[in-house]
This record gives sequence, C-alpha cells and structure tokens, in this order.
Amino acid sequence: MLAEITQQILDQMPQETRLAAYDIETIRANKDFLFKKAEMIVKDFYDTVFSHTETAAIFHEGERPAREKSLTDWIVKTVTGDFDAAYWEWQTFVGILHIKRKVKNNMMIAMMGRISNIIATEAIKELEVDVAIKLKDAWMKLASTVLALIGESYHIFYMKAVGNTTGLSSVLLENTVKVEIDNLIDEYKEHRI
Repeated sequence: MLAEITQQILDQMPQETRLAAYDIETIRANKDFLFKKAEMIVKDFYDTVFSHTETAAIFHEGERPAREKSLTDWIVKTVTGDFDAAYWEWQTFVGILHIKRKVKNNMMIAMMGRISNIIATEAIKELEVDVAIKLKDAWMKLASTVLALIGESYHIFYMKAVGNTTGLSSVLLENTVKVEIDNLIDEYKEHRI
C-alpha cells in the first residue's frame, strides 16, 4: 500500500519539479558542505521548534536528543543514500507518523523551508556562485518532493481514518468537502478579486 501511494503522489508531480540525475550528483558533490552544516541545521531546527508553544507541545520531556539524532540520520541518509523507491516510501511513511505525533503539515512545511533557507544562505556564503545555485536548485527539488510525499500521505491517511471511523466512502467524503468549500466560496463571494 505504501509503495502504491508513494508512486501515485510522485506520478502527480510534474517531472520538472522532481530530482533529476544531475540534481542527485549536485547533492552528492556537496556532501562535505552539507555534513558540515548538519549540526547547525539540527540545532536551529530544534531550538526553533522548542521555542514555540504549539510545536514544543508535540515532544515528550527528554526526547530532544533522540529527535536530533533522527534528523541527523535523515540528513546523512539523504546526502549519501539512494533516491530510490525505498527512500521515497520512507518519506511517505513520515507523513503517516506526523499524524500520530500531531505534527501538522503547516509546521512541517515551515520547518522544511527553514532548513532549505539555511542551506541556501550558507551555500551562498561559502561556495562558488554557480555551485551554490545548483545546490539550492537541487535541494529545493528534494524538499518539494519530500513535502509533497509527507503532506499528501498525511492527507490520504487522515481521510482514510475518517472514512473508516464514520463508514463514509472516499467519494462521499470528497463530496462533503466540496460542499463545504462551495459554502465558503458563497460566504466570501463579495471578497473575490
């Protein structure tokens, strides 16, 4: 099931937005730079998360070292591993784990943006301009693909859970959402541009 969902999500993305072989080469060619920045990224990530009441509430007391290791492991696997079916399925699985941990998509998207910004800013400071641009472009494709997999798998499994609990079919759930959106559009029709 996870493989099917992962492939479905990837297939819905325009090919131009996904990692190409040259992007993977760029990430691997800059692995020393990315490893050097890993500690900074992990510290910034968890300092930021723990400084905000909403995101800090997700974690259990004393859990930070384990979560820091998890993010460090993600960086290492991402920079050194293969961008194969298993890697992308892992990213899809993270979306499902986020539901269990009560990590919302907006939180995850914001923090991936923060990681990407750190990488781009540090690359501009330390690498030759053409290398920094290539790395930024490759990383943004990677981040977009990861975000798509995590976000959409979160949505798919959330809707699946609601359907299983209520007994509503996916078609009925989608129609219910459509009706609510139509109601909202009607309510705000005078605000349209």
